Amino acid sequence: MLRALLFSVAVCWAGLNLTAATQISIVIGGNAPALEKLAADRLAADFRALFAVEAAVRTSAPADAANTILLGSPPTNPAIPKSAWPKLSDQGQVIRSTPAGLVVGGGSPVATLWAASELAQRLGIRPLLHGDALPVAKPELKLGGFDVVLEPGLRIRAWSAFNGQPHGADAWPLADQQRLITQLARLKFTHLIVPAQLVAFPAIAVDGDTGGRAAFKGVKSFAAPAESGRAEALARSAREHGLTVLAQAPADLRPLPLGATVPSVLPQFALSQLAVDFNALRNAKAAGFVATAVMPGDLNAAAYFVSRAAFDATLTARRSLDELVTPICGDGVSERLWLGFEHLEQAAKLIAANDPALGVPAPQVLLRHLNAKTAPPAWLTKVKSLYADAMNEMYRGNTRARGGARPYILYHAKRFEFALHYCTALEALGNAGVATAQNKPDARADAADAALEAIYNALNAHADVARDASDRGVIALLNEHGYRPVGKALR
Repeated sequence: MLRALLFSVAVCWAGLNLTAATQISIVIGGNAPALEKLAADRLAADFRALFAVEAAVRTSAPADAANTILLGSPPTNPAIPKSAWPKLSDQGQVIRSTPAGLVVGGGSPVATLWAASELAQRLGIRPLLHGDALPVAKPELKLGGFDVVLEPGLRIRAWSAFNGQPHGADAWPLADQQRLITQLARLKFTHLIVPAQLVAFPAIAVDGDTGGRAAFKGVKSFAAPAESGRAEALARSAREHGLTVLAQAPADLRPLPLGATVPSVLPQFALSQLAVDFNALRNAKAAGFVATAVMPGDLNAAAYFVSRAAFDATLTARRSLDELVTPICGDGVSERLWLGFEHLEQAAKLIAANDPALGVPAPQVLLRHLNAKTAPPAWLTKVKSLYADAMNEMYRGNTRARGGARPYILYHAKRFEFALHYCTALEALGNAGVATAQNKPDARADAADAALEAIYNALNAHADVARDASDRGVIALLNEHGYRPVGKALR
C-alpha cells in the first residue's frame, strides 16, 4: 500500500517543471565512494552547463525535494527511499522520480557514475571522444517524469587503441589520454587495454618541406611522449573512472573494429556493418567485446552506437546516428551524415576486398603505385568517387548544422577530403609509372606534378582539423613515407 501511495504521488509530481529553480542539490551519502563523488561533481557541472542554475553537492537532503537529486544507492546513500529502488545487477542503472527527489544510481559505484552520465544524455548532452557537446536547444529543466531502469546486454565493453604505430594511442600524451578516459567512462566502457610497455617510435622530422606542417604548431619533430611512468599513470586514471585495466585483450573476447581493421590512415568506418557484427555478438550471447580503434576522430558515431546498443537491443545504426547528431546539430543534419557514411562504407568494402594495405603507413605506401607501372585500377577510381560523395554530404550537413558541434561534422568533411586527395595522388602516381614505362616524359611530368600536388593537398586538408596525436601522426608518417620520398623519386 505504501509503495503504491509513493508512486501515485510520484506520478502527480512528474509534471512539475523547475523553470524557476535557482539551485539544484545533489545529495550523496556521508561516506560515499570516490566514484559516486565523481559522479556528483560531473552531474553538477552538467547542470551548470545546461541551465542557469547553481548545482551544489551535499551530504544531507534539503527541505525542497523538488530541486533535489539523490545519487548513489540505498547502501551508500540513506536518503534514497528503498521503496523506489529496483532490483539491479552491479551494472544496472536507475533514474527515477520520487517524492523525495530524483533518484540517480546504480548497482555499484561505477554504475552510479554511468547513471549520472545517462541523465546528462537524457537532457541532451552528447559524449564525444574528445569532449562533450551541448544541445542546440536549451532543454526544459525538470526532475519529474523519469522512470528509467537499464541493464546491459553485453557486460564487457573494452577499448583498445594501442597498436605500436605513430598514429595510434602510443603517441598520445598522458593529458590527452586522461581526457579520453573521461569520455570512455561517459560512454560506459568497462575495460581499457594498456600494454605494460608503450612503444617509443623514432622521431619524425616535420620541419622544412613538410605538408600539413601547421598541425605541429612550430614543433620541429613528431615523437612519442617522453613522460616517465606514462603507462602506470594512465592505468591509475582509468581505475579512478571505474575502468578495469588489462595488459592485453582476453583471448575469449572477439575484437569489434570501430573503423579500419588494420592501422590505416584512411577513414574506413562502416556503421551498418558494425551493427550487424554487434548483433551477431549479442545473438551468440557473448560476454562482451573489445572495441578496436585506430583514428578516434573518425569513430564518434561508432563508439556511441556500441555504447547505447549494449543497453538497448532494439537500437539500429540509423537511429543511433540520429540520436547522437540531432540534439547537438539540429534537424535535417543526421540524414546528410547517414548518406555520407553509407558512401564511406562502400569505399571501405572496396578497399578491404582489393587492397587492405592501401592506407597502412610503410616506406613504400605511395611509391609502390609509381613502381607498379600499371594503370590505376577501376576500383580505386570508384573509391575516390565515393570519398568525394561522402565529403559533399558532410559539407551539406555542416551547412545545415547549428550550435557548437559543427566541428564534429567538419572533421569528417576534411578527413574525407584528405582521402579524396590521397586516392587522386595514387592515381597520378600510377599514371606517372605508366608514362615512365612508355617513355613519355611530358606525360610523366604532368602526372608527377598532379601526384605531388594531391599529396600536399591531402596533408593540408587533414592539418586543418588535426586535434590529437593520431591526426598529427598521420601527417608525419605520410610526409616521411610519402611526400618526401615521392618528391625525391619524381624530381
